[in-house]
Formats: sequence, structure tokens, C-alpha cells
Amino acid sequence: MVDWDRGQYEDTATELAPAAQHVVERAGIEEGHTVLDLGTGTGNAAFLAAQKGADVTAVDPSPRLLEVAKNRVGAGDFRVATAEDLPFDDQSFDRVLSLFAVIFSEDPHKAAREITRVTRGRALITSWEPTGGMHEALGILGRATSEAAGTSANRYPWGEPDRVKELFKGADVAVERAQLAFEAPSAEDYMERFETRHPAGMLFRDVLTRSGDYAAKRAEAVAALGDGRPLRVTSSYFVFTVAPRAAG
Repeated sequence: MVDWDRGQYEDTATELAPAAQHVVERAGIEEGHTVLDLGTGTGNAAFLAAQKGADVTAVDPSPRLLEVAKNRVGAGDFRVATAEDLPFDDQSFDRVLSLFAVIFSEDPHKAAREITRVTRGRALITSWEPTGGMHEALGILGRATSEAAGTSANRYPWGEPDRVKELFKGADVAVERAQLAFEAPSAEDYMERFETRHPAGMLFRDVLTRSGDYAAKRAEAVAALGDGRPLRVTSSYFVFTVAPRAAG
């Protein structure tokens, strides 16, 4: 399991900031709205929502990242919590935002029920489309890590819109596709940063080093990113807008 307190996820959060900007704009947040940033990380979405005058609540399972978000955003309610067990009343929030966060849930069905329960307006969730060089590279490392650790590599397919609609059965789910670019001087430079600063990259390196497979799998992953100098990899992602239907 990834330890999100480890490393410097701040680097990745900076790369993901344009997606947060896109989602917050799509959310139609207005002054006075109650907004939950679920899996806030360093507070990308919470910060933008607060700038729009929203009453912001942010949760994350990582105490360190939550403190980073709190210092960045300022006013708001910041709590250590998981998507599967949200400490809020029913229909507490006008908007729930989850930027590449709830997709890591160990119990996606329970997380979906919790999101639906606390939302009185709309929830916007982003997940990666399973295509492109970045997906291929991280998939090589992730599958090898799961095999070496003896754990299942089959996570819920958040990158399949029909399965996400199935997960939120009983709600109206709209789907939009967007793109995000990742850049580095080279694929080797990107991988070096990923394996030394990103919590997942550090886990992959540790597990595969112990199994003796890291050098080979790392080389495969670097090759999947491409040989462009500078490196520029464009990844597609989905924005799911979930609108719970009123009971009765």
C-alpha cells in the first residue's frame, strides 16, 4: 500500500494543478457553496474553491499532506479521513471534488456510497483513461510490484465510464474527457524524479529492488515513455459529474 506521507507528492500536485483548475471551473462553484475536497493532497482544488468564496472542507488520509493543504488554503475544515468513512452528515455539500484521489480507494463501492450520501448538489471525480505512454509506463511498474508482493493488481476500472456509471447506480453521471501534459528534460529524468519523490514510485522501487526485478522493469517503463528530448507525454483523463437523484 502506498504511504502518501512519504516523499514529496508536492511535485506531482504541481503537475496536476491544471486539471484542478479545469474541474473547479466545470463545477460552477459560487460564493457560499459548501465544497468538500476529497483526497485533497496539497489542496489544489480546495485552494481554488476557496478563492471563489466557497466554504471549504478538505480530507485526506495523509496527515502530512493535509497540513500542507491547510497552510496553503488557510480558512476551512481540514480532517484526516478516508473516502470510505466520511465524518459528515447526509447531503452536507453543494459540491464534492476528488482529483485523482478516490480512484485509489480500497473499497470503491463503499466510497461511492459515501460520496453520494454527503452530496446534495454534484460530485466531480477525475480518473485516468487507460491509454498512452504514461499509463503504459506506470502499468509496467505497478503490475510487477503487485506480482512481486503477492497482491492483486486488479483495481476497480475507474478508466471505464460504463463501470463508473455502474458504481454510481441510482445517480445521473455525465462524462467528459480532458488532457494533461507531463514534461521533463527526458524520460530518464522523469523516472528518476518519480522513483525518488513520488510515494508510489518509491514503493515500486523498494519492492522490485528486493525482488531483483527493478532494473529491468524500470528500463521497460522508461522506454514506454519515449525518447523525446525534452519529454512531453499527454495523458487523457475523464471528469465524471455525479448528480445524486432525490429520494422518492
